Amino acid sequence: MKLYIILGIIGIVIVSGMIGYQSLYSDNNAVENNDTENISTVGSDYEFFTIGTIHRDSAKMVKRYQPLADYIAEKISDENKVFMGKVSILPNPEKMIESINNHEMDLYFDSPLIGIKIMQDADIEPFLLSWKEGHREYHTVFITPIDSEITFDNLFNKTLVFEDMESTSGYFLPVIHLQNAGYSIDLDGTDDFSFVFSKDDENTPIWILEGRGDVGTTSNLDFEDIPTNIKERVKIIESTKSLPRQMVFVGNHVEQKDALKEILLDMDNHPSTLEILGKISDTSKFSEINWDEDFKISEKLMELLE
Repeated sequence: MKLYIILGIIGIVIVSGMIGYQSLYSDNNAVENNDTENISTVGSDYEFFTIGTIHRDSAKMVKRYQPLADYIAEKISDENKVFMGKVSILPNPEKMIESINNHEMDLYFDSPLIGIKIMQDADIEPFLLSWKEGHREYHTVFITPIDSEITFDNLFNKTLVFEDMESTSGYFLPVIHLQNAGYSIDLDGTDDFSFVFSKDDENTPIWILEGRGDVGTTSNLDFEDIPTNIKERVKIIESTKSLPRQMVFVGNHVEQKDALKEILLDMDNHPSTLEILGKISDTSKFSEINWDEDFKISEKLMELLE
């Protein structure tokens, strides 16, 4: 179903169960469409400052990101212009590209591989690193049952368990690593090995223990969170290079880039703003991008997928 998003003086809350919507959210109440009472004091000269990402669960993501959107909007507002924070959660890269190019997305949060892929068609640039779940970077590990004799050098005719085709650590990064190691990968599964999708990183180790696959891929962070009774039954046979945990991209139409960077880099210095960050998957801080170690590596890895 094609979903049309109506923009009025305030955002709109979409009927529960539909995805890919744009919405405004308040910790106290959802703002209903055409209800202008709550913003009547804003005046006529205001703009939305919109942040967002790609995700299936729009309601959950809006809850997480809205406090940050509100904080940014308040900090960049002045006597000449008032900004209102808005969160836009979109269902796929195509919608994100469209939103960015229409100047409807100001800050975009995603894994570096997905973000760099989108950047090829969208008018954005890498801006900062986001320490998601308190980690600056992560990598993929390949796991097998602990008594398996499978090695990374001999995956031929085996079945690999990926998470899903939108996952960096559960699909993109291991695919890149496999290609770089000389394996041939075809989406039809007719080349060196076959593969299946577990749909959740928690399912992956269980699937290989149940015999639904021979080798699983998951992030090193998710591996550490595997319950002990399962973790002690699997082992790591290979690891990929590390990537930044999450990258923040900014639209080239945004005029307040310098002020915005200063605001975000300062957030980990104050308890009140640390609480705002913590709502977004336990984000602990923002930091500058190391172009040689972060963006350039991500860009090089992205080229291997094309």
